[in-house]
Amino acid sequence: MLNSQTNEEINIGFSHIAGLNMSKESCGELTLKKSFESQLIDKKREQKLIARTIDRHIMPLFCVFYFIDFLDRTNIGNASLGGIKNDLNLTSEQLSLAISAFFITYLIFEVPSNIALKRSTAAFWLSFIMLVWGIVTLCMAFTKNFQSLLVCRLLLGAAESGYVPGILYVLSKLYRPDEFSKRVAVLLCMTALSGVVSGPIAYGTSFLEGRKGLHGWQYLFIIEGVPTICLGIISYIFLFDNIEQVSWLTDDQKAFHKLYIQVPEAHIHVDVRAIIKAILDWKTIMFSLCYFLCGINLISFQIFTPIIVNGFGFSVLNSQLLSAPPSVMLAAAIYLGGYLTDKHKNKRGIIIAIGFLITAVGFMLLRILEDRWAKYGSLFIIPFGVGVQCKKDKIAANVGWSAINFPILDIRAVAVAIIIMFGSGGGVVASYLYPFKDQPTYCRYHCLYKKET
Repeated sequence: MLNSQTNEEINIGFSHIAGLNMSKESCGELTLKKSFESQLIDKKREQKLIARTIDRHIMPLFCVFYFIDFLDRTNIGNASLGGIKNDLNLTSEQLSLAISAFFITYLIFEVPSNIALKRSTAAFWLSFIMLVWGIVTLCMAFTKNFQSLLVCRLLLGAAESGYVPGILYVLSKLYRPDEFSKRVAVLLCMTALSGVVSGPIAYGTSFLEGRKGLHGWQYLFIIEGVPTICLGIISYIFLFDNIEQVSWLTDDQKAFHKLYIQVPEAHIHVDVRAIIKAILDWKTIMFSLCYFLCGINLISFQIFTPIIVNGFGFSVLNSQLLSAPPSVMLAAAIYLGGYLTDKHKNKRGIIIAIGFLITAVGFMLLRILEDRWAKYGSLFIIPFGVGVQCKKDKIAANVGWSAINFPILDIRAVAVAIIIMFGSGGGVVASYLYPFKDQPTYCRYHCLYKKET
């Protein structure tokens, strides 16, 4: 016992002597390191607190906006099944043109709308275009012929073109890059969940057929258009142009956000040489083709699922209702695709290829199966494959994948813009792939999708 105590005292003594012999410089470095680590931990804690505060006040609102955006752009599929084609005396070609018209103006006005956003204010511009497309959606309920429907679809595409990029632009000013992707993941799932709700809404409006002299599809546009108009007005009250304007952050938190949350954008100078290099780069061509095919798969699924289900032999009412569950699979697969591509960053190409393969299997089963419930089951495989192709911090996995394959920022900016443009062009093609004249099997187009994927 005595020896143990003596040894302990000797060790303490040696430690004390060693401490005395330490240079003042070493002590200073140790203190500075501990101070730096402590400050870093405090900054991360404060950063997470501010991000959660912004989440509570902004994300629920943006989720509703994102949800309404995709609900209003894809309701034409439910209206087609609800009888708009017969009531307006439309041919299959006219209906396809009306559907594709949205994507044409969406593509044309996407960049001008973003320029207007930056020259105006986020609160005004986003509220204004939501109000406009809400009015246009409401006007679609009172279209009398092909010409008026076509004009409404053109205006709807022009109005909605700047909304998703506008929301992403606002979020990029509120969150750091490592926080941004998780928030966009939630918003992207809203695009799929809009399909979950659109079917039951169309099912409900079918029972209003003939009420007040209106058709069920007219009530569909009214029910979805009026809330959009109201949200357009309300959003102007809740949206803000600068973080300094909000009352739910303290002055210290605002100052911290300005210093540590916001990241200055890199200066990119795009000249003719960069444009030519991006266009001629084989990677641009391949990624554009990949995203174009992704766009065809995703958009055709979102719009035409009710029509495809009806082709299995289900009634119109049941088809509207049964079109909802596959969208749940799409939402789950989108998040899974984001998780996989984030975890396995060097295997994005493999993940995308697997997604295309799963989609091809789904379309093959649609072609060969006979039982209607078996066909309906295969409709859950297709959105799973499409969803895996999607990445949560971009609209599709191959867009994020393509960005890292262009190390020069000038060329990357042009290349990614071209790739996204081709993705929007996929919507134009998808609009023509399910004409009513090929009901109920759509054999040619299921085979085409299988070969394409």
